[in-house]
Amino acid sequence: MNIREIAYSRALKKILETSQQRQTIGSNPSKSFLILFEGTDNEELKEVESFSDFLKKNGKSTKLLSFIDSKGELIDFGMAVYNNSSLNWFGFPKEHIFKLLEITEFDILINLNNEDKIHLHALACKANAKFKISLPCSNPHNFTMIVDPGSGKNIREIIDEIIVYFDIMAD
Repeated sequence: MNIREIAYSRALKKILETSQQRQTIGSNPSKSFLILFEGTDNEELKEVESFSDFLKKNGKSTKLLSFIDSKGELIDFGMAVYNNSSLNWFGFPKEHIFKLLEITEFDILINLNNEDKIHLHALACKANAKFKISLPCSNPHNFTMIVDPGSGKNIREIIDEIIVYFDIMAD
């Protein structure tokens, strides 16, 4: 384990120790969603926006937080975004990114971190959500449900699988 990994592990452990405890929720009371994702690829961005629109059409409120793999100035994407300049030397999000998540409580977090990026993982762990859904990850976590779509699936296939689980849980 190198020094970056040690520093990241310590910072993540602190988040997991101080984050809220899991809560019991009733059958399908979800109204608000936070979706974390890698938005560098335009096709993946469109798929996540389409998923968000689907949730909104079904009476849900959604917020999107996207990582854009760049160092330059960010343009307005109509959602919260951050990039490499918002990460510290060991890949952990800087405090102002965490503050975006502290101001709102969500019913459901969906972590579409299909590349297991450590900064998206840390944000998902820190997010104030009653129910946390994530893809498989290699770091400690506080997720409620892990959805393993298998390797080689694109973001649309992953989203479709999550929708199937929503339908199962709602029945």
